[in-house]
Amino acid sequence: MNITKKVFISSILATGLLCGAVGVYAADGVSLVQAYLNSTIKFTVNGVSWTPKDASGNKLSPLVYNGSTYLPAKAVGEAMNASVLWNAGTKTVAITTTGSASAGEPYNDSSSATTTPVTNVPVTTAPAATAPASQSSSLPSGLLTLPYNHDLTAVGENNKSVALAFIQAYGNALTSGSNSSYNTLIDKYVIDDLNDYDMGYKKTSKDNAAKSISGVVKLNDSGVITKYAGILKSATLSDVKLDTTWSEKYSTSTTLCYKVELPGFFISSFSVFFEFDMDKETNTYYLVAVNI
Repeated sequence: MNITKKVFISSILATGLLCGAVGVYAADGVSLVQAYLNSTIKFTVNGVSWTPKDASGNKLSPLVYNGSTYLPAKAVGEAMNASVLWNAGTKTVAITTTGSASAGEPYNDSSSATTTPVTNVPVTTAPAATAPASQSSSLPSGLLTLPYNHDLTAVGENNKSVALAFIQAYGNALTSGSNSSYNTLIDKYVIDDLNDYDMGYKKTSKDNAAKSISGVVKLNDSGVITKYAGILKSATLSDVKLDTTWSEKYSTSTTLCYKVELPGFFISSFSVFFEFDMDKETNTYYLVAVNI
């Protein structure tokens, strides 16, 4: 799920939401509603993994109410580089954004909502844009698989070199205008079909990457893109960390999440997700998707 400024505005509505039985208290304009906390929803901001947190640094789960996703205005506002303050005297949530013409409009966060670029992103000078040679000697030679009784942390560490290759290829695509290196990795490591189903996993991963790359380039100026991509292209194996918050193992599937820190950006890290499904005949987990 990508958070845009328009979703941010709609998130303000979450300020007064409480969980409980449905009831109406018209006298003071406050309504008690039934909502649901959904800890499985993940977020990205401009294609980069983002975890909403409260003022104490604790992870927040979004509320789902009437089909819309809600988060505290302050958490989302700060992710959008906006100031959010509560005036108890006037019962006003005061939001100071970068001045978008549509900043005051409450948009519903549906898939049809039009996105608004995020501007004035604070950045620092990134490492040189030229990518170092990938640790090619440690890369697997074929489809990426996991054994049935795998240890999540162990396989996560073992496949960091593949994650690095995807991270560098993604960074290169941001500035070169070509996704060929990224698509080559998809063809090499992602299985196309599994369990007698014609799934077309390779095409799906390529299409998702192309949309992500296009969206990031479209929503940011060239200076931001150059610095952002430079961090990814010059990342080394020691920069890649297994994100245990989003890495999960189930009876028939496994997710490995890797991240690279983004110093100087309001988004703290860039993440890539490896999704594995189990082959019923061999009890082997195959890589079926790579998501940014």
